[in-house]
Parts: sequence; structure tokens; C-alpha cells
Amino acid sequence: MKQHKPDGFKELLVYRRAEELRLYVVKLTEKLPYDEKRRKVHLNDSARSVKQNIVEGWKRSTTKEYYDFLSFSLGSLAEIKEDIKDLYQDKKINQKVFEFFTNKCRELDYLLNRLRQSLYRKMQTEGTLPVKEKARNFKNIAQTEQEILDKIITDADLEKLEDGQIVSIDKKDHGGNGRDGKDGRCGKDGDEEGK
Repeated sequence: MKQHKPDGFKELLVYRRAEELRLYVVKLTEKLPYDEKRRKVHLNDSARSVKQNIVEGWKRSTTKEYYDFLSFSLGSLAEIKEDIKDLYQDKKINQKVFEFFTNKCRELDYLLNRLRQSLYRKMQTEGTLPVKEKARNFKNIAQTEQEILDKIITDADLEKLEDGQIVSIDKKDHGGNGRDGKDGRCGKDGDEEGK
């Protein structure tokens, strides 16, 4: 169970940036024409959601829940980015305003992802990663190890046969028998057979 200051989220840079973004969005939507009422409401709701999910995640009892709520913040942030892009394409805002909001969103996206990475590492250290995440980690490790093995085999001019045997490509090309009378095969553990 995580323990921290009840209002400690207010000290987080990511929270302060989310709060700033919400205020900027409110100022922007006040200037949009009446026919943009639906988008105004959506932008304000999304900006509020980015900030509120940081708070709600902080208040949850587990690191995993906090991690999940930051995902909701990222989703709401993506909606803001898309609405800003749409406003620019619809010529409701100029390029300067578009770039301003794009940069603010990019910074907040970065901060949210960094915090999520930190929480992920914390869950790894605590041993509280969900089973699905643990399985994904093991799969990634196995895949990486296989890629390393494949590179070693390729760099050494070897080839892995369907039966798991590893053979020298040059010996294989000479009818399977090298000049030394061996067939060029290696066992599964890489030792030459017949030694």
C-alpha cells in the first residue's frame, strides 16, 4: 500500500502543468464562437480530466491504480491535442495558438509518461506488477535473448536448422562434410558433435 502526503500531488510538476493547461484551455474556449459550443465543452472537460485523474490516481491505495489513472490523463490529453488540431484545420485558431497548445500538450505528455515509467519501475521493485505485465516482461526478455542468439549465429556464419542443430554455412555448402571429415554440425548447446 502506498503512503504519502494527502495533497502531495500539488508538488508534482506534472500536476502543475496540467493545472496550467486547464486554465489556458478555459481562456481559449471563452474566445471561441458560439457555434463551437460542443467543442468548447469537450475541450474543458478533457482539460479538467487530465488534471483530475492525476489527483484521483494519487489518492488511490495502490501504485497500479495510480499508474492506470495516469493512462486516463494521457487519453484526455490526446483528445485535447486532436481538438486543437481540428480547430486549427477549421481555421478557428491561428498557427501561433496551435503551436502554443501543441507544445504545452507535448510537454505534459512527456511528464505523464515519465511519471508512468517511474511508477512501473516502482511496481517492478516492489514485486507488485500485475501478472499480465510480468508475462509481457518475460516474453520481451525471451525475444531479446533470441535476437541476440540469432545475431551471434549470423555473425559467425552459422545456420540453425529446423531440428535445432547449428551448422557452419561453409561446411553445409560443401555437401555437409568439411575437409576435416566432420559434418559441421553442432549440438543444441553449441558443442561440436563427435569431439
